[in-house]
Amino acid sequence: MEDKNFKKIQIGFLILMLILIIKLTYININQEEKLSSHKNNPRLVLLEEQILRGTFYDSNGIMLTSESSDNRYIYNDRYSHSIGYNSQGKSNLEKALNYHLIKPTITFEQVMANFFKNDQFKGRDIHITLDNRLQKISQQALENYTGAIVGIEPSTGQIKFMYSSPSFDSNTVKQNWSSLINDTQNSPLINRATQGLYPPGSIFKIIPTIAMFKYYNNNWENITFDCKGYIEIDGNKVHCYNKTAHGKLNLNQAFTLSCNTYFLNLINYISPKQLEQVADDLLFNQKITSDIEILTSSFEITNEDNFSQILSYMGQGKTLVTPIHMAILAGVIANDGIYMQPYLIDAIYDKNGAQIQKSLPKNNGALIPTKYIEQIRPMMENVVKNGTAKQLSTLPLLVAGKTGTAENETSNAHSWFMGYAENNGEQLAFAIIIEGHEKVALKVTELILSEFLEITN
Repeated sequence: MEDKNFKKIQIGFLILMLILIIKLTYININQEEKLSSHKNNPRLVLLEEQILRGTFYDSNGIMLTSESSDNRYIYNDRYSHSIGYNSQGKSNLEKALNYHLIKPTITFEQVMANFFKNDQFKGRDIHITLDNRLQKISQQALENYTGAIVGIEPSTGQIKFMYSSPSFDSNTVKQNWSSLINDTQNSPLINRATQGLYPPGSIFKIIPTIAMFKYYNNNWENITFDCKGYIEIDGNKVHCYNKTAHGKLNLNQAFTLSCNTYFLNLINYISPKQLEQVADDLLFNQKITSDIEILTSSFEITNEDNFSQILSYMGQGKTLVTPIHMAILAGVIANDGIYMQPYLIDAIYDKNGAQIQKSLPKNNGALIPTKYIEQIRPMMENVVKNGTAKQLSTLPLLVAGKTGTAENETSNAHSWFMGYAENNGEQLAFAIIIEGHEKVALKVTELILSEFLEITN
């Protein structure tokens, strides 16, 4: 009789323990979202120790993070500016999605396994839009350079690759924290693709070109200028690249050859206020909405002196842009003028594979009228066929874009290339900035597009 009573007591005690575990787990899980916003809350620290952090995957299901807390990041520095790090605080998606990454799937079976087998609860898994193949080639291409590269799928807004150099190993942030935060010369913690603000140089010529379409709708092809290789402004000579005298040019020819003097002369046709309005229409001076933080590109010339105003027509002066903004504009042109909001988070799944959240492409409407798209596309294609990006013309796919050489506070100019490519119905829009090295952006573009070609064939 005593044995039976003792067994009943044991069973009762076990039931009470299970109820307590379930209740405590329920309280923890339902408080996680609040807790995740309080980084110093000791309960959050305890929760993160108890729960196995969720895993990140690329767009093809390739695992990007492991279950090891010491070596979580499988590709070391490849995703440091997108996934981020989970030490010394958190950054990027590790920070933004912390709530999901430590929110486990709670089922009776999981609770029992946790109680009897000491199985650790696991947070939700995150699938991102980046393609590891394109991310790898981006990393390799920028290995010896400072700069950034970003690519977007024009029809959806999915960010397919995004790499900033120099980068850092997300696994060793804690050990190297002091050197990382004090390296002001290289600034490895900054994502140059979204947080870098650069003078655009000649890639900006897309903006006054669209302004010409708008304000000289039926006459822009007839507006010419005789380029002598330089133009004098307020006693200062501004030259074309290599001081080349291009002769008499129309807009199409000037765009193809990136003639500086032609575009500087456009101040006689398009007022600074008109140019500023077109720039505003193309996402300058406004926040770009996304699931990642993007700095605002700036273009304000109406209050500048005459020399600065004129320089702005060729992308110099005080104009500053982010690489991702330029990739977005290239994507808009590739996508018939439609602006798809850029995003990095594709979907969130629980431990059992059930979809918790799915990002859908967001159409933000027409940014550029169809007529202008039909006019600027052939011009961008001609840059590759016969112009400043001719070295890309040997690639067996459609490539269109605009080169840029941007002077800056250093003695060495930055090189740019922005544009889009198409192969077998697949499109990719992109922007590349290489600091302090002229023409290297085209070399990097060639590597990226060769990989894109292999993927889409």
